[in-house]
Amino acid sequence: MTTEIRNDEVGVFLARELETILARTFEVEYADIKYSSLIPISSEVGNGSDSYTYRVFDKQGSMKVIGDKAQDLPRADVLRKEVTHPVRSLGASFAYTIQETRAAAMVPGMNLEQRRANAVRRAYEEKVQEIAYFGDSPSGMKGFFNNDQVDKLVPDKWFDTAGVTTDEMLALLNEAPTRLVQNSNMKEMPNTMLVPYNVYRIISTTPRSSTSDTTVMEFFLRTNPMIQAIEPINELEAGKSNGTLSKDRILVYDRSPDKLQLHIPQPLEFLPPLRQALEFSVAAHARIGGLALYYPKSALVLEKA
Repeated sequence: MTTEIRNDEVGVFLARELETILARTFEVEYADIKYSSLIPISSEVGNGSDSYTYRVFDKQGSMKVIGDKAQDLPRADVLRKEVTHPVRSLGASFAYTIQETRAAAMVPGMNLEQRRANAVRRAYEEKVQEIAYFGDSPSGMKGFFNNDQVDKLVPDKWFDTAGVTTDEMLALLNEAPTRLVQNSNMKEMPNTMLVPYNVYRIISTTPRSSTSDTTVMEFFLRTNPMIQAIEPINELEAGKSNGTLSKDRILVYDRSPDKLQLHIPQPLEFLPPLRQALEFSVAAHARIGGLALYYPKSALVLEKA
């Protein structure tokens, strides 16, 4: 008696036998977390605080020519303004069962608890970056990219405008830092420029002229006396700002802790695992105080029309 053999079963069996399981694991890649390299971080606020306050002092007064017996001397004084920001908690968690842990231990490279902890850390970093860039309206936190205290310019042309020349691109790049210095009566000197990636692509690949091997960006950084770095930022493109920005923006500012800071009173911490029946849950906690822009006139926005 002949036993029937099904070809589809043989095919599946052989395919499985010939399959090689790579020991190396691959992670899904995400956009870079860049907030900590763009905004100075401060942890000086206590992690038990519900808010923090900083004081801004302003001097006023004048001197004039007087007579030897004059009594109506002009008076100088100091004005003080207090600014208060809230501090809020961030929270998340992950869980694993006893059987999941045992099963994961049998698979090379499958450190289940660590991978889930890494997922929480990634979520934390993304949330902190979101608050740093765009704030959190329900909490009253203001972001850097959409801060209503920062002055804004809207030029007639943009880098992708049809027929725009390299001279006009350079004029756009120079406009924001130059205007910032003028508006502040030379009290402010910006050193950093953040641009949408599309702008970065254009200025970093477009030659200064048809006979030059220098790009528009290289020429600008070499000739502008203030700007030391240009950084591409995805979230400055309106389409990648989660609906927060209506137009693409360029931001110039002084990257100094004397001008702005992102307050993180409590960095991410993992609490001890809590067992419920056969499952362990791990809570994650952090405290954030948002962006403090001490001198709004130290930054300026250039926005696409």
